[in-house]
Amino acid sequence: MSKAPAKRGSSASGAIEKILLAAEVEFADRGFDGAGMKAISTRSGVSQALLHYHFGNKETLYEAVIAQRSEKINSERMALLSRVDLDAADALDQILDALFRPPLGPSGGQNAYARIFSGLVVGQEREQALVRKFYDPTAQKFVAALERAVPGADQAMAGMAYTLSLGALIAVIGRDGRVERLMGRDGLQSFEAVLAQLVRFAKGGVLALTATS
Repeated sequence: MSKAPAKRGSSASGAIEKILLAAEVEFADRGFDGAGMKAISTRSGVSQALLHYHFGNKETLYEAVIAQRSEKINSERMALLSRVDLDAADALDQILDALFRPPLGPSGGQNAYARIFSGLVVGQEREQALVRKFYDPTAQKFVAALERAVPGADQAMAGMAYTLSLGALIAVIGRDGRVERLMGRDGLQSFEAVLAQLVRFAKGGVLALTATS
């Protein structure tokens, strides 16, 4: 049984924050299996003894990284979703914006967590358990919003629409320049440009699902 993630006290919060940020980069660069507690200790400038004191082992630390980042993403997602008028003509656009904006923006942790996020969605048993724990409750809220806002949608269609929309997000979340190369462009598109294209693409897919259901 792994040790529960450490609670933050005022004296330890600085060290914990350093550890979590360093661990996020280490897990992004090397994956769970390749990441090492010693390397995380070096990146964070925190002793291994203190790292183990706060988190116990690598699995607990990995879960803490996911917990912290998903809380930021999901809190912003729910705040945006709560402001959507589900009866408005542009409700679908608003729902998709609320789904995509947080992980693409500062709450999403930029390139490092983007790689972890992508791995969670297509990961193995460990990752699937973390997705169920930290992402499914919010996902269910979005599925319910889609079901209500899209004419002709039921839960099955809304669930598929959410899943396929998430796949589109994963394709661009890394912001590594590949999309722009394929577009024949130099330099990265702006955040708002990528977001707008993603919303339009996902909206078309959602409406197509409804039309053929």
